[in-house]
Amino acid sequence: MIFRTFVFSIFCGVLYPVTGQCFQIEHDISTLSGVRANQIDATVSFEKTQNQVSVDLDGKLFTTFDVVKYRKPIFYPVYGPGQISMTRTWPMKEDAKGESKDHPHHKSMWISHEISGVDFWSEKGGTVVSELIETEFAGNPTNVFRATSQWIKNGSTEPLLTDQTTYWFGGDESSRWMNCLIKYQATHGDFEFDDTKEGLFAIRTHPDLRLTAKPKSGVKEVFGKAINSEGITGKAIWGKQAKWLLYYGEIDGTPMSIAMYDHPSNLRHPTTWHARDYGLVTANPFGMHHFLGKPKGSGTFKVASGNTLELRYGVEFFKGIATPTLIEQKYESFAKRSLSDLTAKQQ
Repeated sequence: MIFRTFVFSIFCGVLYPVTGQCFQIEHDISTLSGVRANQIDATVSFEKTQNQVSVDLDGKLFTTFDVVKYRKPIFYPVYGPGQISMTRTWPMKEDAKGESKDHPHHKSMWISHEISGVDFWSEKGGTVVSELIETEFAGNPTNVFRATSQWIKNGSTEPLLTDQTTYWFGGDESSRWMNCLIKYQATHGDFEFDDTKEGLFAIRTHPDLRLTAKPKSGVKEVFGKAINSEGITGKAIWGKQAKWLLYYGEIDGTPMSIAMYDHPSNLRHPTTWHARDYGLVTANPFGMHHFLGKPKGSGTFKVASGNTLELRYGVEFFKGIATPTLIEQKYESFAKRSLSDLTAKQQ
C-alpha cells in the first residue's frame, strides 16, 4: 500500500484540455506519453452459440454477450488489458467477495430503460428477448455483430418495441474498446422513453473503482476517482452534461481506467450521466426531471409508429491511469466514426 501511494503521488498538475484548469490526477507512469503510436491492433474473433457470443482479442477473452440467462442481454465478464476484470461479479456469481449485494439489476454492462411506463430497467416490468444475432455483413468486417431484440411487457406476447444494436470491438495492449449503434424501432405502435434517471447505456464497475466504500456491505476499501469532459470530479459528476466520463483507480492492485463516450450525433448531446459513487455509470439523455431539475416529463421522448431513434455510444477500458488529455484525444477519434448501419449477408 505504501509503494502504491508513492507511485500515485509523484505526478500531478496536468493542464486540462477543455477548461484550461490544472487538474490534479494520479498517473500510472506508463500512460503519461498519451497515445502509443507503435501499438498493433488486436485481431477480433467471435465464438457464437445459441445462448451467447464470446469476443476474443488476439485469442484472449474480452467479453461475452449473454442473451439467455437473464431478463435482458448483458456483457459479462468484461476484461481489460491484462485480463483484469472491469465490472462487478455479483449477481452473476452469488459467492462474489468484497461486493455490495445491492441493485441486482445492475448486471455488469447492459442497455435498458423505462418504456411507456414499463420498468425494464429494474427488470420488474418486462423482458428484453434477443431473437437474432448476425455476424456476417457486406464488406466482410471481422469485428462486428448485431443483435435484434424485442422489449415485451410482463403478461403480454406483443412487444412494445424492437431494438437492433450493432457492436464494434477492437483494442491493443493498452486498451480495449466497444462502440455501439442502437436503433430503437417503433415496430408495434408509438412508444416513449420515460423521463427518469434509471437508464440507459450502463456499466456497474468493479467495486475497486467505487468512489466510496461501504464496509457494512463488504466493500471495505476502494480506489476509484472520476472526472468528466467539463472538468467536474468525484460525486459531483452525477446528472451533469458531458461528452465523456472517466473512472480510474486500482483494481486488485493494478492501475486501470474506464472511459465512456457520447457520440455528437446523439439526441440531447452532450448527454446527462447517471453516474453514482458506488460504481453505476450510465449515459442517459432522458432524465431531465431528475438530472436538471426541469418539470416532470420534460425528458420524455416519443418515437412514433414506424419511426426509429438512433443512439451511439462507446466505452474503452485502459491499462494504467488514463489522463483527461488522452481521453479527449480518444473521444475526438470516436466522434469522427459514423457507426453506420450494416447490410447483413444472406444466411
